[in-house]
Amino acid sequence: MKPNESRAIFHLQASKVFSASLEGSPAHEYLEEHRGITLETAKSMGLGFVGDSAPNGFEMYKGCLAIPYMRYGPLHSRETPQVSVAQIRFRCVRPGCVKDESGFREKEDHGTHGKLESMAGDTGHIYNTNDLAKYHDEIAVCEGEPDTWTTKQCGIPVIGIQGAGGWKDHFTELFEGYEVVWVLADGDPAGMKFATGVAERISVARIIPMDSGMDVNKSVLKYGEEYLLKKVGR
Repeated sequence: MKPNESRAIFHLQASKVFSASLEGSPAHEYLEEHRGITLETAKSMGLGFVGDSAPNGFEMYKGCLAIPYMRYGPLHSRETPQVSVAQIRFRCVRPGCVKDESGFREKEDHGTHGKLESMAGDTGHIYNTNDLAKYHDEIAVCEGEPDTWTTKQCGIPVIGIQGAGGWKDHFTELFEGYEVVWVLADGDPAGMKFATGVAERISVARIIPMDSGMDVNKSVLKYGEEYLLKKVGR
């Protein structure tokens, strides 16, 4: 078995455990109450929770939301399901870090550990490439996973990029053939810098900025799904 194949199977098996632990967990509460993401959307994107049943090798991520980067297509084994997992990222949702006596914090306190972590050896991938594998005339590009969940929940085909510096040159060719690529930009200088960098590489890109200080998730939570749908002409 090739190393990449073995790693993908390892990720897939772990993701199934995490997904089965989501409902009723701190991650479920975080997604629903703080991000406005329904359990249906979370399950469709394979989101999970790293609880006490975490497989060996994932102990350091206990208390985190598991974010698998799912892929269509079989691995090199007939027994392998059609969905594989290229990597898993982990978002801390431990109550002591994300909540205080009044509820979820706007400014979290993660102490000595990071808010969002990738496993050692993982490189940046496009998030939610499943939407690239389906035929659409239009697709949106977001910065980060939460905005991707929100856009997906609004019924808009979407992919996510890991941070402002996450775009790689070979991503560009994946967007050939689209009529429009909506680049959803955070309402701050860093967000516009990210969006401008993407738009410079994709000829049919259109930058859609959020209001000042807002991102896609915050915008939809405040104004509703119609706000985002109107932004992209739906």
